[in-house]
Amino acid sequence: MIRSWRLPLVVVVTAYLITASPTPTGAQTSSQTPPPSSETPKPPILTLFTTPENAMLRLHGASDLAGVTPFDLPPTATGKYSVISQGPGFARTQGVIYLPPRGQLPFVISEPPGVTPLLILRGLNVPGVGDISCGHEYRGVALATAAAGGTFGAIRSQLFYRDRLDEQGEYAASRAENYRDARNAWLIYTGAVWGVSAIDYWIRPRFAMSETTPSRLTLAVPKVSRGGAVWRSLLVAGAGQEYAGHRTRSLVWLSAVLFSGAGYVVGDYQVNYGQTQVDAAEEQVAYALIEADSLGPSGSSALYDAQLQLQQAEGNLQASEDVRQGFLIAIIGFHLLSLIDASIMQITLPAPTGPKISAIVPIRPDGPAVAVSLRF
Repeated sequence: MIRSWRLPLVVVVTAYLITASPTPTGAQTSSQTPPPSSETPKPPILTLFTTPENAMLRLHGASDLAGVTPFDLPPTATGKYSVISQGPGFARTQGVIYLPPRGQLPFVISEPPGVTPLLILRGLNVPGVGDISCGHEYRGVALATAAAGGTFGAIRSQLFYRDRLDEQGEYAASRAENYRDARNAWLIYTGAVWGVSAIDYWIRPRFAMSETTPSRLTLAVPKVSRGGAVWRSLLVAGAGQEYAGHRTRSLVWLSAVLFSGAGYVVGDYQVNYGQTQVDAAEEQVAYALIEADSLGPSGSSALYDAQLQLQQAEGNLQASEDVRQGFLIAIIGFHLLSLIDASIMQITLPAPTGPKISAIVPIRPDGPAVAVSLRF
């Protein structure tokens, strides 16, 4: 009886111990190990700095960004970007930077300050193209228009010159000489515009790279100074105003000098043409004098008409000389006024009121971005 009673008890205790025993060590470890994380590591942040700080930068590339330094660039901002700096006390400067995928070194593509062979070659581009490419669109358009006008005037004068060569007579030869001189004058004017365009490109302010790491890019931004504005306007009309951010005044001074230069070329042609007319009228008077001695009263009438034409030709010649001299005075005067304006103008422009702020907000570090514009 005792044995028969203990046997069921042993079976129950054994079953309880089996069910209550802890799981094997390996199974316990695997159940407590957290699952691997599915989150990808965030890319490092690239911060754009300037020396001095608080410069307003605008970046244009795959996306448009703007902000006051220092400011962080979103991970989606990669590739080549055109950068324009401006703000109170800062020269309006344009350059190009390259932003690689995060973790690599960003760098500056545009020319650094100083004279380099690449800078000289780019300055010798078609007039106006260099200014347009570096953010001085208004000045570039004015220079390109002046160069195109000078080229057209030279081609037109050359065509008239060739036509006059096919004619006979002393008067035709004099007119051919007038058109040849006009062609040469337009070529000189176009070459002068080309030189002004090159100088205007060479003296523009440029960025310098002070530091570059995978997480920061520091640009040395030019500051505006009175001396920098004056010597630029001394070389090219309105260049000092463009340097200080007075873009409208810069365009006015440059356009006034370019227009006056074109007016001088036209006035010089009118003077040469007027001189040819005077020479022809003097020959008519000399011929009429001979005829008057032989024809009597009827010859006197022809002499009077010839003398009247000579007086008119001399008056036209004097008027043309006055116009040419006026344009020459205008060239010198507008350039001097540009220089005076650069010496007295306001250097530090006030900060704009009610700015429009644009930002790029990434949805995910490796995903698309949303452009948000806020107006205060």
